[in-house]
Amino acid sequence: MQFEIIEKGQYTVIQVNEARFDAKLAPSFREELESIKGNIRDHLVLDLGGVRFMDSSGLGAVMGAYKMLRNTKISIVNPQKPIVDLLKLTRMDKLILSHPTIEAAVAATA
Repeated sequence: MQFEIIEKGQYTVIQVNEARFDAKLAPSFREELESIKGNIRDHLVLDLGGVRFMDSSGLGAVMGAYKMLRNTKISIVNPQKPIVDLLKLTRMDKLILSHPTIEAAVAATA
């Protein structure tokens, strides 16, 4: 399974269960997000803990989520160092904050 959707209280977690978030995975992510967007709670948490590589397609998919869910808080949790570096390089870290855990993300946006 590429993604796991977990709904808890006022937040929804999308856990990406692939090592590469690239052109192969991005369309599936967009489809998954489109199919659940009406059910997403106040806060979307993207768990990228298993992602070791992300290319421009993966970044585009995350930015697409940001644009699609304008009135929803979005956080990234448990990103690996290459993903953190990429988010900083593209300045996406200013739009979507990263946190070490789901609990930290939820607490930061409460």
